[in-house]
Amino acid sequence: MALMEWDQATLLSDRGQETRAEAMAELQLVINRRLRDPGLPDTLSQLGQLPLSASQRRMLELMVRRVRDATLLDDEFVRRRVTLSVACENRWRQARKEDDFSLFKTAFEPVLALLKEEAEIRRSSAQAPLYQGLLNKFEPDISLTQLNQLFAPLKDRLPGLIAEASERSRVRSVVPLPEVEVNQQRKALEALLPELGFDLGRGRLDTSTHPFSAGVPSDVRITTRYDKQQPLSALYSMIHEAGHGCFEQGIDARWHNTPMARVQSAALHEAQALSFEMQLAREPDFIQWLSEFLQRHWGAHPGLEAENLSAHIGRVQPSLIRVEADEVTYPAHILLRLELEQALISGDLPLSDLPEAWRQGMHTLLGVSPGNNRDGCLQDIHWCFGEFGYFPSYALGAMAAAQVFAGLRQSPQWHRGPEDRGQWVRQQLQAGIWHHGGGADLNQSCLNMTGHPLSAEALLNHLSARYLA
Repeated sequence: MALMEWDQATLLSDRGQETRAEAMAELQLVINRRLRDPGLPDTLSQLGQLPLSASQRRMLELMVRRVRDATLLDDEFVRRRVTLSVACENRWRQARKEDDFSLFKTAFEPVLALLKEEAEIRRSSAQAPLYQGLLNKFEPDISLTQLNQLFAPLKDRLPGLIAEASERSRVRSVVPLPEVEVNQQRKALEALLPELGFDLGRGRLDTSTHPFSAGVPSDVRITTRYDKQQPLSALYSMIHEAGHGCFEQGIDARWHNTPMARVQSAALHEAQALSFEMQLAREPDFIQWLSEFLQRHWGAHPGLEAENLSAHIGRVQPSLIRVEADEVTYPAHILLRLELEQALISGDLPLSDLPEAWRQGMHTLLGVSPGNNRDGCLQDIHWCFGEFGYFPSYALGAMAAAQVFAGLRQSPQWHRGPEDRGQWVRQQLQAGIWHHGGGADLNQSCLNMTGHPLSAEALLNHLSARYLA
């Protein structure tokens, strides 16, 4: 299924979309029917009575969760969800290209109606917020109350951080980056991937409208998108996706084809991507190394000198696009999406009002407003698939990455050169997180790596130290 989704986003022709949607819906039904086998609950219950190892008990727990999820939604619901989502994605690509919200709205309305239906089915009680059940699809162990508590310090302190860091960035002059042909960018990125630890023997890099990662541990597909005028955009999007890819490739082979091969927390996955993109790849000596690497591939240019790259990469400037946002403003993009998702699900925000609500929210949080919907509410692919509840994982992942790296920076091993440090960091992440696959949740992984539960403190301290010191 994952490889079908990759093909649909990268290679499939427009006329093949409808047939692919039907095929994916049928395949999902086959999977769900197997999970709803009448004898399976009894078998799992009997297994629970056996003396199991910790990993075996975790696999059983994950299998019980999958069976429970499969029984929540009937065949007709699953068929509608897959068919509508694929159709919506196809329409989203067209709407984004033509900057026409009405095209997206028509296709997304039935997806949103289905989401509301699913939220009702998934919530634990009539008193629970509708959004809770959708959040738990991606973060099974976090309640909406806990999420709001974790995000409260961000809402409180981010505006001041953004204002001060933006002001400091304004006084740094930068040389424009060179224009780099797409083919040149692609060759450099393919050469960079092995340096990041991504095994091209078990994966590949492609192009898509929206960067993403997909596949299975033995065949990991990552994508990026290219802009000749902004070569760092494709580069850092690829570094982000490489973090996802290394996590998948790092899952112990013993867990392949078991429930442990599926990471349960989207935030834990995002933490690995943001560890690469925001933590490692913004270190001064990495940028020095990157400058030399890029000039070998793209030619000598003053815009690619380390000091100038650092000014570009470290610039804090409120902007419209989440995937191109700097490290300081990025969480604000997530806070906006969380607010809008909850309002759409509850019915407080009519879908027709989404573009204006987006513009107002961006102005309130970041002081900028999009002049079109392509750079506003049409910029992300997630809603096409009904992935309400996923966006908070990005901010939770940033918190976890900052917390883990705060601990790693205390080790003498941190003070090696960028290549040795990168290898050592990957070893730590491999042993503490990647190896276990779905064996640990977000908070448990933070406890294992740092000795402390997840909080926003390390992220806020990190942003202050890097951008205000």
